[in-house]
Amino acid sequence: MASEETSCGTVLVVDDDVIVRELLNAVLGLEGYEVLLAASGDEALAVVAREGAGIDVILMDLHLPDVKGAELARRLNAGKAAGTLLIGMSGSRLNLEDSELFCSFLQKPFSGEDFSAAVERARTSSGGGAMNVEMEGGKGKPVLDEEIYSRLAAMMPVAQLRELYRITVDDVLQRVERMRIARERGDMQVYRAEAHSIKGGCGMVGASELSELATAAELDLKGGSERDNPSLADFDAACTRLQDMLDARI
Repeated sequence: MASEETSCGTVLVVDDDVIVRELLNAVLGLEGYEVLLAASGDEALAVVAREGAGIDVILMDLHLPDVKGAELARRLNAGKAAGTLLIGMSGSRLNLEDSELFCSFLQKPFSGEDFSAAVERARTSSGGGAMNVEMEGGKGKPVLDEEIYSRLAAMMPVAQLRELYRITVDDVLQRVERMRIARERGDMQVYRAEAHSIKGGCGMVGASELSELATAAELDLKGGSERDNPSLADFDAACTRLQDMLDARI
């Protein structure tokens, strides 16, 4: 972990998920980076236009609601300074055809150390192209991934940790309500997009059960029957189990 007096550079984090933004703001700050935040593609482009060469790394999610990942990557590449690295991140794998748009790629969940390693590889690589950092999943995921929880608990104050998980549960409940409305309207694109966001955000903070439910919801509705999908009540119950577990700990 970098010392408080040393800056590793400035990172622009682009993600519409408040959980991911809050977490990366804390984690990358502890790694020694100055962190800028953007919640949309338009906001990211505005920050890049304003800050220019002051941004060393752009870390962007591939699934933003206002713009497709490949389109935003092309626009950021066109607008950023020559020395700025563009790194993609997602809860899903990077499409091979999009890999040339990024100098590196991180699959959620990942740690601050994973990010720093990806930056170092991108800076020293002469070949370019994407580098996939695989994050192994658990075996029959429990409510909370103990390894990720322990890592977060070791790096931030109790109050900040408690607030992070409060934001996580609130965000999931809001997205589940949007999933409910989308299903009633038959809008499966919105339904899947919200499930994908839950998967990525919860994966980052180790909320394994919720991340697994979201993965099933996102994938099954592409070709499975509604009977095979987790119900929205399953998400509510998983939120309650996660909150009960956290209340007993922090």
